[in-house]
Amino acid sequence: MNRFSKLLVVFAMCIVFALPAFSAISTPIVRVNLTKTEVITQEQLDEKLALYKKTYGDNANITEEAVLDSMISDIIIKQALTRDGYVLNDEGKKEFLASQKANVESQVGKSITDEEFAMIVKQYYGVTVEEFVDAFALQYCVQNYVMQQKQSYFKDVDTTPSEAEIEKYFKKNRSAFISPENVKLSHVFFNAGEGQLDKAKKVLAEIKSGKITFEKAVIQYSDDAGSKDSAGEIGWLSINDEQTLAKMGENFFNKVFELEAGDISPEVIESLGGYHIVKVSVHNKAKMLELDDKINPVETTTLRQYISNILAQEELNQIFQSAYASLLSDLKSAASIKFLKK
Repeated sequence: MNRFSKLLVVFAMCIVFALPAFSAISTPIVRVNLTKTEVITQEQLDEKLALYKKTYGDNANITEEAVLDSMISDIIIKQALTRDGYVLNDEGKKEFLASQKANVESQVGKSITDEEFAMIVKQYYGVTVEEFVDAFALQYCVQNYVMQQKQSYFKDVDTTPSEAEIEKYFKKNRSAFISPENVKLSHVFFNAGEGQLDKAKKVLAEIKSGKITFEKAVIQYSDDAGSKDSAGEIGWLSINDEQTLAKMGENFFNKVFELEAGDISPEVIESLGGYHIVKVSVHNKAKMLELDDKINPVETTTLRQYISNILAQEELNQIFQSAYASLLSDLKSAASIKFLKK
């Protein structure tokens, strides 16, 4: 399968999960053939229509004719993908997952681990990464197929928005652009275990009395090998970081956000993983972002760049939809579509 650097993730994220195929005897209403004959039954149409209404609501303007046309299109595009070799092999699955992970990273403005990506997939879709691949593999293949078959739509396309467009989007959505309260942390960490709390309290007392500096305590006592060479620094923590909250516990969060810049925790802080003497070097309160502010303290991406990426993606999606409609029209013209008497 050909690879493309830009993937239309929004298109992939808007599918409706299909119901299991209807296997009982039912009434055929359409016969479709691009490479082989497949039949759509009235019962299948009824099930699909019910699924759409359940997903989008009974008040959604969804007609039986539109749903039937969508089912016909699905059959034709799947047959075309098989005919032209657009299947998702193991390499393709890795490429797909990498693209989805990169998309999430661009949205949150920071790199994430595979484990964090799996947690996000579980949180938003309620499935494992493997189930996620199976559910969205077809849309990924369609994206690549359309971009290959309709290259003229994407050739020399400049989706960069104008400054006026960025300003307009910013003003319209300004209330959504808030930087949450965040702190930059360092710690002396003690693994959970017998006697560890007493040890942590003793080290904290030495720091308070001036017998040892916080930085020297990190080197001599901390069980966190990964932060020893950086004076115990473990990075930034945002008040809305649900993943870290689940990992560290509410007590850790509450105590950390009580500290101001330059403070060392007056007592040992217990987390779900052990005990911490925490030092806060920066404490930023929540604020409304301006266009040239960084979207978070970790990355260099500004809000202006973030909005530019959103608008560029929206434009690319519109181009894709036009290309998809054109390709589908070509395939339908080449296929045999026969409506049967009900």
